[in-house]
Amino acid sequence: MKIPLIARQHIWHIACCLLALLATLPLLWPRMLPRAWRGSAPEYAGDVILAAILVSLTVLILSSFFMLLRLRNLRTLIHCAVWASEWLLAAALFAVLAYFANVPLPPGDKESHVAQEETPSSLPPADILSGPQALVIPISPEPTSPVAIQAAPNLSFLESHHPDLLRVYVRKSPRWAASLSDQNFYSKPWHVVMVLQGEEVGPGFVHVAFLHLAPGEQLPSGYTVVKSGRSFPEPAESGAQLPDLALDLGGAHYLLLAWRGPTDSPHAHGALNAAIRTVDDMVRPLAKAPTPLTLAQLISGASHPEPSSPDAPVQPDVLLSEPYAQGGCYQAQIIANPGEPGTLVLKLVKAESGETLLSFEIPARYSHNPDELFLHNIPGDIPNHLRHTVLFDVVPQGAPVFIIRRGADHQPHDVRLELYFRPAGRGMLYPILSKLYSVYPYSE
Repeated sequence: MKIPLIARQHIWHIACCLLALLATLPLLWPRMLPRAWRGSAPEYAGDVILAAILVSLTVLILSSFFMLLRLRNLRTLIHCAVWASEWLLAAALFAVLAYFANVPLPPGDKESHVAQEETPSSLPPADILSGPQALVIPISPEPTSPVAIQAAPNLSFLESHHPDLLRVYVRKSPRWAASLSDQNFYSKPWHVVMVLQGEEVGPGFVHVAFLHLAPGEQLPSGYTVVKSGRSFPEPAESGAQLPDLALDLGGAHYLLLAWRGPTDSPHAHGALNAAIRTVDDMVRPLAKAPTPLTLAQLISGASHPEPSSPDAPVQPDVLLSEPYAQGGCYQAQIIANPGEPGTLVLKLVKAESGETLLSFEIPARYSHNPDELFLHNIPGDIPNHLRHTVLFDVVPQGAPVFIIRRGADHQPHDVRLELYFRPAGRGMLYPILSKLYSVYPYSE
């Protein structure tokens, strides 16, 4: 039995409707595909849907044209009405499938997903970062001013029994490597600063670095060499600054400590001891398990942020820190979990003009657990092939800081940190959050 031409045309239309519906399934239930295909599935699904609609529309136009040539006007209208009914039925079936799939809105369409600052005032770049790349570390001195210098049992153990491990740790750690073997480290950027915590303690901070002496090298000049358990040296004259200390660890390594704060501060000795205690605690895992695996974990650090308290769960955030006495140098940290593979993009935009000063792109750590968050360090997590395009030449190789721009006036300006996410296989950026900071240019 010969099928009429009009019936054959509607077979094409029905086939195109079914093909379009099948193409929507990966969009509604992305987990039905292998994980490697999920990023590119929306693009291919859209192409298939568009092709099905175009093929069906082409068949409709051609068939209607030939029927109009034969003056079958009523039949042409019925044919178009049936075609529209078929696609309306397909749209209704898609609506039912989408209802049961319960697909969430894209991040860009959620107003609550973009957490803008409630107040227009800018924030100081004084956030406390975590992990082995953070250069600003808060410390809490003891209530009473100590007389003797704090012991460093873990550092002394590593120096005595595993000096090679300690050497590798200092040389490869992003926190210590930039200032290694530089006795004037405190006058330059990119070094560790330990800051007194709490208003009741008062101002002051301790510059900290390691020094490694090769055989035949002299002890650092300008420092007073001290050992654990001995008394603190007194200033050369009344009212003078405490002398800079070089804590002898019993080998080739010295821990350099330089107190900067009020000369009459009752917390100066306590701050120096707290700094020694903090550094000693950093290497405790290596002293307990002196293995290459522990060393690698100590250098790379944890990938998850730690909550400040059990009652304050960690939230997605962007943090910016300007290390003390290192004006114009910054570190940033992203706390996020996009839930799928892709790239986190952090843009530093000038608030007044909208000019993009810097744009960082780093691979996103992710998991399918929405309650799990990951740490991303800038510039530490920037891929090596992108570092030279976003970091200025004044920043030494491996230093965990970046500068926003160079300038001699050192005038503050407001910069908006905008965090975006770009899913793998797609070019669209989805905004996550934005924060406003007051920053300074780098001046030599």
